[in-house]
Amino acid sequence: MKYLKILLVILLIVIGIGYHTFVADARTDLKKGIYYDNIAYSDNVTFNSVDGTNLDYSAELNIPGDYYELAFDIMNSTAYDVEITDYIYNQDDDYIKYELTYDNGDKVQNGDIIKKGKSKRLKYKVLYKEYITEKNYTFDTSFSILYEQVI
Repeated sequence: MKYLKILLVILLIVIGIGYHTFVADARTDLKKGIYYDNIAYSDNVTFNSVDGTNLDYSAELNIPGDYYELAFDIMNSTAYDVEITDYIYNQDDDYIKYELTYDNGDKVQNGDIIKKGKSKRLKYKVLYKEYITEKNYTFDTSFSILYEQVI
């Protein structure tokens, strides 16, 4: 009986190590398999590069009514479906409006699925609404989209 308990503990340890390795590999695969491609942007954007899901760009907004747009495909080259678990960008304020939508105008939602081997086209728009009257007003136009494997 003593040997059976030891064998059971060893078996559970091996299973735990195997599970941990699988999870680590899936996350690595997800990070490498999700990337942005087919980048398009408005004339007032200076686009530098794309590295996976990181877009390096700058844009100029001079007067109210100016805006810029980025359009890009989220590519899923993994062996499984993924879902958008969160998207992060600033909330609208009195001066700037932010919008993340699909190419057809539908809003991006948590839980949206990107099938394996497929892509979805997104647009990110930043609009300068009103003259900025606040001293030391700063704003951040970055955005982030988080993904997880669909189980």
